[in-house]
Amino acid sequence: MVDRNPAVEAIVPATAGWEAGELEMPGRCIACAGSDLVGRYAGLDDRLGRIPGSWGFLECTACGALNLAPRPTLEAVGKAYPGDYVTHDDGAGVAARDDGDGPVWRSINGYLNMRFGANRKAASRLGGWCVGLLWPVRFQLDYFFRHLPPTPGRLLDVGCGNGAFLSRAADAGWTVEGIEPDPQAAAVARRTGFNVWEASLEDVSPTQPFDRITLSHVLEHLHEPGAALQRMRGWLKPGGEIWLAVPNPGGPGHRYFGRNWFSLDPPRHLCLPTSRQLLAMLADAGFDSARLVRRGRGARSSILPSARYRKERGDGDSPLVRPLVWLIDLLASIFPGASEEIVVIARRGDA
Repeated sequence: MVDRNPAVEAIVPATAGWEAGELEMPGRCIACAGSDLVGRYAGLDDRLGRIPGSWGFLECTACGALNLAPRPTLEAVGKAYPGDYVTHDDGAGVAARDDGDGPVWRSINGYLNMRFGANRKAASRLGGWCVGLLWPVRFQLDYFFRHLPPTPGRLLDVGCGNGAFLSRAADAGWTVEGIEPDPQAAAVARRTGFNVWEASLEDVSPTQPFDRITLSHVLEHLHEPGAALQRMRGWLKPGGEIWLAVPNPGGPGHRYFGRNWFSLDPPRHLCLPTSRQLLAMLADAGFDSARLVRRGRGARSSILPSARYRKERGDGDSPLVRPLVWLIDLLASIFPGASEEIVVIARRGDA
């Protein structure tokens, strides 16, 4: 057996739906390059029920990250994404969920206008102050706008999908651009008038630096996340910041559901680093002042699908699932590590 590179242990023979050479076994941890990987899960299937194959995860004994095994090669990874993948929602659907004019939305919009300088017309300033006192909701809205600083500048959203966040940031005064490798999603984002590179991160070379770069659930899809972080550091202005959100393998959802945790998401999630390792990856890439931020409300998007998937597999009901969602939302408003997601902000280091 001859390795193509130290990170690949073996090329997987042809299997259902995959040609020979389209799948590989990791030889090293994507997150830390550690070589001691032990089996954590095997026999997993696609949570969306679209992609054939049997998948597993290896756990790195050095950093605790979960590595997909086998995984699609860089050349074949596009086959892991079905045609109705989440980023293909049309712009009208995105806009309808992002705003409203009822009493609740007026309060939400009032908070967003005060906190982020958004320009939402149906807004109540008094309601906005009240929302600011409700920690789980307040932190959910801060996440909704990716903790943007009050002074707008130039922003790049990597993996911008259909452009939903580009619209929010532009509404708050930011000059926005996006990167999206999926042609269908990029076309949706462009219809709103934004500049979107239809390319992978490795093929983009911005000509002007950015004040802020955001990646929402992108890093776990990359074959070389460390190299990607180093590349993006060079795109930031001195003092510019990067914002990241990834699934939290150390959170309560994974602890409770185990192999049925929906955010494992094989074969699309190639590596799920722990919060500690994600901070180490940022430091290695030349970032400093990295900090975990509170996610607040939002656990239902992971917990409810996990409970449904667990039941469909015949692994049992989850009768306390809704109280679990409420508990996680409360804890995630106090402790960043208790969330279903790891959310990190780091500054470009210039030492």
